[in-house]
Amino acid sequence: MEANYDQSIGLSDVAVAVGYSAAYLTNLVRRKTGKTVNDWIFERRMLAARAFLLETNQPVNQIACAIGYQYEGYFFRQFRQFHGTTPQAWRNTQRSNVSVNH
Repeated sequence: MEANYDQSIGLSDVAVAVGYSAAYLTNLVRRKTGKTVNDWIFERRMLAARAFLLETNQPVNQIACAIGYQYEGYFFRQFRQFHGTTPQAWRNTQRSNVSVNH
């Protein structure tokens, strides 16, 4: 999953890659982590999004594509759900906080 979070992947892709059924993998991951496979993919993508937003000047639509989202609007909705703000607003806030603290 770590190597392919930026691809269009889902539970069935991960299950095939590790040689388990989707149902077994779902139960295994939930027992071990308390999360679903899709939760992990989502959180990994948000981690990558934050890194791109802080470390590059790439437009948000390019970042969405780079981390595996086919639709920019879906990325915006998920980012807002996770962070409570838009990607661009998050970038601006974080960059202003970094410049104030240094």
